[in-house]
Amino acid sequence: MRLVLIQALFCTLGLGLSVSRRTKTEIGPFKNPEITPFLQLDLAVGRETNITAPENNLIMAPNVKGGKVTGAFEADILPIGASIERVVKTELGENSFYTNRYILQTANNDTIGLEVDVIVNYRNNAHHSFGFGKFTTDIPDLLYLNYNMYLVEVTGDFNTGGGAGQIFALKSGGRRDGESITALLPVGGKD
Repeated sequence: MRLVLIQALFCTLGLGLSVSRRTKTEIGPFKNPEITPFLQLDLAVGRETNITAPENNLIMAPNVKGGKVTGAFEADILPIGASIERVVKTELGENSFYTNRYILQTANNDTIGLEVDVIVNYRNNAHHSFGFGKFTTDIPDLLYLNYNMYLVEVTGDFNTGGGAGQIFALKSGGRRDGESITALLPVGGKD
C-alpha cells in the first residue's frame, strides 16, 4: 500500500512538473545567444536504396545524392559518407535521431567535414529537422570553423526530391550581469 501511494505521488508530481511551462524569458546567467545565417544547403532528397538495419529501429544509408553549399563559403557536397538514423516512438508521426558526416569540397579541392546531429520529424511524405552542426578543416582561412557551434535546420519533400537546409552560426550573447566570460576573452584574459 505504501509503495503504491509513493509511486502515485511521484507520478502525480512528475506529471505536474513536466507539464508546466516556463514563461519568464530572462532566466539564468546568460543572455540569449546571437544567431546569424551562415550557409545555405541545396540538397537532393530521396529514399535510399542501400539500407542495412542491424537493429529493428536503426537505419544506415550511404550519402548518394550530393548537393551545393553557398554563403560564407562555396562548396560541393560530395556523394560520400553515410548517415545513421534511429527511429523513435511518438504520437505525432515518425521521428528519428539522425547523424550524418558530409564531406564538402571547395573549388580549390580543399575539403571541409560537416557533422550534423538532428531530430527529424516525418509527416505528409516530407521531413523537417532541427539540430546542431560541427565543422572540421585544415584550410587556414577557415580554421575558425573548428571551434564554433552551428544550428542546423533542414526540410525535404519526397514527392519532389527537393530539400533545403540552412546553417546558423551561434555566438554567446554574454552574461546578464555584464561580467566577461573569461574563456571567450583574447589570450591573456583581458578585454
